[in-house]
Formats: sequence, structure tokens, C-alpha cells
Amino acid sequence: MTIQRLQSHWGFTTMPFGRGLAPSMLHRHGGHAEAVARIAWCVDQHALGVITGEVGAGKTVAVRAATAALDTSRHVVIYLPNPSVGVRGMLHHIVSALGQVPSFYSATLVPQAADALAAEHAERGRSPVVLIDEAHLLDNQQMEAVRMLTNHEMDSGAPFAAVLIGQPTLRQRLRLGVLAALDQRISVRYTLAGMNATETADYITHDAAWPVMRRRCRTGLSRAGLAVEASA
Repeated sequence: MTIQRLQSHWGFTTMPFGRGLAPSMLHRHGGHAEAVARIAWCVDQHALGVITGEVGAGKTVAVRAATAALDTSRHVVIYLPNPSVGVRGMLHHIVSALGQVPSFYSATLVPQAADALAAEHAERGRSPVVLIDEAHLLDNQQMEAVRMLTNHEMDSGAPFAAVLIGQPTLRQRLRLGVLAALDQRISVRYTLAGMNATETADYITHDAAWPVMRRRCRTGLSRAGLAVEASA
């Protein structure tokens, strides 16, 4: 069946389940709400948090929902989607996002990034929120750089919040002895599990409602078996 026939059959003007939904249109279930709440607490407390889950569990969706609720006059979000840039690339991104010119010398990038984060909070009144996606791919040097950034005023507190988002292997990595110092600084941990049958059915009917006010999907969906009927 072609996409056009599929859209016509179900009455869709566009295909559902896309990735470009506005945060207000995102489906919310129990695990999603808990992840959003923990991220919000992490931001409020200027803490270091870790959100893990399997591919497709909704980690990034939860982060989007949490950051969309932030007051942009009081927060600045720095999103790092690709850890493969290395330590220098990661710090370069943070410094640049805060409007400064990154140092040419790698050895001075960590203190420059730390100072930039502190200045954003102290001088501009905005709390930086550093989000590192695919964090299970961070190497040990990058993990250590994250720890060094959280050193502030003899560990009395950090001027920013940071959230590491990754697959379950991130939890295992953080248990390694070499990363013990970073692991001890983590204040929030949450594993986002997959949706159960009822939540999956709610997700399908919710997302199908956005392209059109569904014509047949409500009657074609069985909450018990999640089966879609061929005809109404």
C-alpha cells in the first residue's frame, strides 16, 4: 500500500508519529512525566543528572519537554548532540554558545569553559543548562572534563546544571573505578523504560489525532492487542 493510499484510508493529511512535533504536542506517559520532573529538579538545583534508556525510549523527547518549559530569560540551554567531537570540540561548543571565543590552547579550554559558565550565571543572571546527548559514547577524557567543569568554589556548588543522556551502557560506564569521582557528583539518575500496552495504545491514538481528528483509528485500535482493523 502506498503512503498516499494509507493517508487516504485513515484520513490523515500528514503522516503521524513524526519527530517534528512541538513540545506541547508530545505524548506524555508515566515514565516521560517522571523523567521531565527529574530533569526540571536537576536544572533548579544546578545539579548533575543522568537519564538513560534504550533506543527509542523517549529520552530526548523528555529533555525537549523539560527544556521547553524553562524561562529563556533565566536559562540558556547548551545542547551537545555528538560526543565524537572529542574534549576540545565539546568545550569549544560550550564556550562558543556562551558568546566567547574559544582559546587556541587545549589546556586552557576547561578553565575558560568553567569561567564562561560561572559568568553567565553571576553576571547575566541566566543559569546554563548543558545537555550532552549520546553520552554513552563519551570517552574517559570527556567524562573527566565534565567533572572538572563542576568544580566550583571548592565544590560548594555549580553555577550550571548538566544532564547526560544515553543508552543503558552509560550507567555501566559510570560504575568504573576510573570514573568514580564523576559518579559521586551525580545527584539525579533515572532510567526511562519502554511503554506498556496501555501507554502504547494511548500514544498511537494521541499522535494519530494531530494529522487529523482521526476518522477510523479510534475504532480500529484494540487496547488489549494493539491491533488495527483493516476496515471500520
